[in-house]
Amino acid sequence: GYARETQAQISALVRATGDPDSDVRNNAARAVLVLAKSNPRVAARIPARNFIAMVKSRVWTDRNKASSVLMVLTKTRNPLLLAKLRKEALPALIEMAEWHDPYATPARIVLGRIAGIPEEQLQREAFQPTARPILEALGAQ
Repeated sequence: GYARETQAQISALVRATGDPDSDVRNNAARAVLVLAKSNPRVAARIPARNFIAMVKSRVWTDRNKASSVLMVLTKTRNPLLLAKLRKEALPALIEMAEWHDPYATPARIVLGRIAGIPEEQLQREAFQPTARPILEALGAQ
């Protein structure tokens, strides 16, 4: 699944992230993450819908993998995606931003992008012991 990516491959993996089995979702999301990181053009072809649902899941692996995928998908700071995340996933992302490192980092980065924090500053703040500056910029604290 990591060789030459095709739209059929991406679609199948994204569909698998909605599978009832958490191991299937986890492995599919991991593969999507590898593909998204491989090339910005590939990342642009990955729909965020399933990953937004996954960050709201009660299953830790769903939330962990989905936040990592969303971190890559928001790298371009697409305003439509950031608005959708603000509307549909904000409480879950805020909760995740308070997790212990390194698991909090993807949610912190996504929230910082939603808040409009410049990337260089965000990369410093995301790795701090607390998410407070990012949450304040977001207006969440």
